[in-house]
Amino acid sequence: MGGIIDSQPIFLVVDDMVEMRGVIVSNLKTLGFSKILTAQNGEEAIRKLGTDPVNMILSDLNMPQMTGLELLEWVRMDSNHKFTPFIMITAEVGRQQIEKAIATGVSDFILKPFSLGTLSEKIKRTLNRSTVRQVKSAAQAEISPVIDPTSATSAISSDNKTYTVLVVDDVPGNLGLISNILQAEYRVKVAINGQLAIKICESPDKPDLVLLDVKMPRMDGFEVIKILKSNEATSGIPVIFLSAMNDPESIVKGLEAGAVGYVTKPIDRVALQARVRSFLRFYRGYEELKHTLDTMMDNARLRDDVELIIRHDMKSPLAAIIGIIGSVGQGKSMASEQLKTIEDLSYSLVTMLNRSTDLYKMETGRYHLNAQPVDILRLTEKVADEVRLGFTAKNIKITTKSTGAEQLTALGDELLCYSMLHNLIKNAAEAAPTGSTVFVTAASGDGNTIKLAIKNLGAVPESIRVHFFDKFVTMGKKGGTGLGTYSARMMAEAQNGSISMQTSEDSGTIIEVTLPKAHTA
Repeated sequence: MGGIIDSQPIFLVVDDMVEMRGVIVSNLKTLGFSKILTAQNGEEAIRKLGTDPVNMILSDLNMPQMTGLELLEWVRMDSNHKFTPFIMITAEVGRQQIEKAIATGVSDFILKPFSLGTLSEKIKRTLNRSTVRQVKSAAQAEISPVIDPTSATSAISSDNKTYTVLVVDDVPGNLGLISNILQAEYRVKVAINGQLAIKICESPDKPDLVLLDVKMPRMDGFEVIKILKSNEATSGIPVIFLSAMNDPESIVKGLEAGAVGYVTKPIDRVALQARVRSFLRFYRGYEELKHTLDTMMDNARLRDDVELIIRHDMKSPLAAIIGIIGSVGQGKSMASEQLKTIEDLSYSLVTMLNRSTDLYKMETGRYHLNAQPVDILRLTEKVADEVRLGFTAKNIKITTKSTGAEQLTALGDELLCYSMLHNLIKNAAEAAPTGSTVFVTAASGDGNTIKLAIKNLGAVPESIRVHFFDKFVTMGKKGGTGLGTYSARMMAEAQNGSISMQTSEDSGTIIEVTLPKAHTA
């Protein structure tokens, strides 16, 4: 199955060109997928969506009758398919179309021409993310990411970049001739056989373009390009064939093998310069567009992820507020301490929303910490009191204690510590067996640190232990997003701290957080 996924999703391929549909279907079959439907336009795709189950849509953007964007809008409005992963495949796309597709809910873009490796990676990533999105409610799924127009600047060099062209030919005279023609504008490398060409393409200093002779002894050009295109590290290098053969059958065979063009021998200086210059101009624009697409999609995903983290972190304080109000609804009076708790929790909720931009900065590595002293033991006791309210039915006890007589003051951000502790203590209570105790211990570390240990008697499933703090890792928890431990790790590291986990079937699980100590006078 090519190592993509274990199950067999059903694909719907939509493209008005029969040849392109054939290419995509062939690539999917090469990756090990066999359940594939096709449609020649958006209207036919809608009819098939009404009768056949579909797990992923791969659609061209520019089509007659109904464009890919119009199809995407229909899919996201339809209650049966609004969560279906939708990858847009296109050769031309404007910035306005990109922004509209992202706002509508496109899962990803693939830019033509694309390699088998690119298709594989995009499908795998999209299917993995779609699994997480299924746990969200319909209201939560209606997200329109805000795109920062300044964040999609191109990382491609300007026209002054010196491109590297690799010339492959078994005739030394041809190598010299082509090198002399191109060396005034480009850095030229040469290879006298296919084996050496592959080695150069696999090196860190790989070429931007390969001019490849077709007829060579031992390994001809078709064999060389087959090896290059089968290796993800070299599959993206464009290849132009050099050949005395100009019959249509050979040209079609070369293009099907992955070549982007043909130059016939004998070599004409002006024609070769024009062909190489024209292609590299196209290649530069292609890379710029690809980078813009990837950057804008990454920004949309980051904002979507941050929104999920904020929603996840808000659940605990909201549950505590509801618990207190619920007790009043049962005829119990509300004590002043409970009123103060509601006030504090409400303040925390508002602050969490205001701090969403900080979480986005953490994701992108641009967060700046304004560290202040934090009474970590007091904060731990406060969080434990709030979390207890949500686990009375499960009869979970939460105990807090400190070792040593000194005051434990961390150097960090109080709200980040609050959110981090909420995530970790709540997760520990969820994983703890009914009627057991969650132990939270605070202690002085090596003189410059404070250590927090959160222990429960449940064991982390072996299959997720290595990736416990990664994003979207969860198992066996209904409605779980896998964001609690991830955001806790992000918050600990943002405060110059660290987080670790130890677990076993015998002793349960311990999460240990280390934070810098504030040295107060």
